[in-house]
Amino acid sequence: MSSAIDKFSLKGKLVGADEMTDLAVVKVGDGKLPTAKFGDSDKIVVGEPAIAIGNPMGLEFQGSVTSGVISALNRTLDISDKRVKLLQTDAAINPGNSGGALVNADGEVIGINSAIFSPDRTEAFVGIGFAIPSSIINNVLPALLAGRNIERGYLGLVPRQLSQELAQDLSLGVSSGVLIKRVLPNSPAAHADLRSFDVILEVSGTPVRRAN
Repeated sequence: MSSAIDKFSLKGKLVGADEMTDLAVVKVGDGKLPTAKFGDSDKIVVGEPAIAIGNPMGLEFQGSVTSGVISALNRTLDISDKRVKLLQTDAAINPGNSGGALVNADGEVIGINSAIFSPDRTEAFVGIGFAIPSSIINNVLPALLAGRNIERGYLGLVPRQLSQELAQDLSLGVSSGVLIKRVLPNSPAAHADLRSFDVILEVSGTPVRRAN
């Protein structure tokens, strides 16, 4: 690990990592390093200032700071069959910003820059960036600091929102519910005999209307 300001480096040791949230804890030997204060992402509102810090496009632009606002809360991105809750911001986030802090106007870390939205993959920044909220970070940190694996519920299927047009195209006979796009091999969904193009109508008597 190196400091962009003081130009010194320290050896780091990986303590723990979480693949789903793309978070990791790295321990360094110097106890004199300054620390950032975490804010509460559950208390932020849309339109609140957001400042992204990171190394866009590599070390040549290390320590860059861009500003914007919180564009949306509780956005979700599909990662395999998992859905991760994220903050959306229009602060410029480019490849290399991942792992940098997203801070509020008080300098508190409200998220960790994680992903960008680039529909054609030719232009990185289109005003839609995502960060892992501090509320999720605080839930993950205790396990990572203890060196424990984080266990989560797992279905093993990829859902798709069912529309009337899609239902008609597939001749499903229903117009609401969640369509199963794919079932992962040897997953709980596969063992429960769920199959691609099945439609989930309800769970324990509760209607299922949205994939999330």
